[in-house]
Amino acid sequence: MTFHSQPHRVKVTIDVSEDERTYIKMLATKKKMTISEFIMSYVRPNIPHNEPNAETQKAMSDIDKRKNLTRCNSIEEFWQAVGIDPNA
Repeated sequence: MTFHSQPHRVKVTIDVSEDERTYIKMLATKKKMTISEFIMSYVRPNIPHNEPNAETQKAMSDIDKRKNLTRCNSIEEFWQAVGIDPNA
């Protein structure tokens, strides 16, 4: 199982008139969303997301499925398996 931590949340404030807030709330309610969810549904698609490449995604999937793993009994075996000379 791969552990993915929840991102740290912060509060963002925007200045709008009372009428604008009421209208935004009405639109959000119509979509069964909170105001935050409604606003983020428009903002989130414009936030760049770094997706792992295909090789990394396959490796992550293999780890979750516990396949194609290399087992090492010592740190020395590990360095040898990854092709690194720890004394270099």
